[in-house]
Amino acid sequence: MRTFILALLVTIIAAPVYAQTLGTGIPLNQDKELSPEQAEKRRKTEEAYKSAIKGVPDAKPVDPWGNMRSTETAGSGAKAKTAPKKTN
Repeated sequence: MRTFILALLVTIIAAPVYAQTLGTGIPLNQDKELSPEQAEKRRKTEEAYKSAIKGVPDAKPVDPWGNMRSTETAGSGAKAKTAPKKTN
């Protein structure tokens, strides 16, 4: 019984490893020869993309807590106390 459980555990652990090494997925490094029309279309698409990206303004940094902070500093908000006037 122990042998059966051990074999089952080894199988359960080894199954995902075996599945990763099959290599039957989509080949990602597939470089095909492009026809001149396809190459020209791809070049025009890239140029249009780059010109569109240049037209987008840079994003300003966002401070989500900016309205929660006071605009005064600690020193400017407090009034300086003057000494009380002495009356004789």
